[in-house]
Amino acid sequence: MNMMTQALLATVLTTAMASQATAAEGAATLTLEIGSVAQTDGFLMVGLYNSEAGWNDGTAIAGTRAVVDGNQVTVVFADLPTGTYGVKMYHDVDADGEMDTNLMGIPSEPFAFSNNARGRFGPPEWTAAAFELSVDGSVHTISFE
Repeated sequence: MNMMTQALLATVLTTAMASQATAAEGAATLTLEIGSVAQTDGFLMVGLYNSEAGWNDGTAIAGTRAVVDGNQVTVVFADLPTGTYGVKMYHDVDADGEMDTNLMGIPSEPFAFSNNARGRFGPPEWTAAAFELSVDGSVHTISFE
């Protein structure tokens, strides 16, 4: 199993178990507008990260499974503390709850990251995917390319 597969599978596991983070003060809302979804079925498995350490070890602070019913999906994370975040996601086209891979361990289902960041032989670095969430909230656009 290659590094890309391991990192994305870690996202799946933590996404399934993660709950929404909340903050009493400085709470903000993050809206993800996810476009270029080629197949209009299955689910988007989305993991939200707030540190480089969490990004690297696959420990999401929040996660969700969003139904795909068109070529654009909107996901909202509410009551987040302001700060730096990153997003990892994949399109679970066959809705089996797992990131499908080919015989070499390379993902065969679409995946994407915040800032439309790309990695080489694995997920992108935290610095390429990280973005700031302010108290006014944020709309962040991600595309499957």
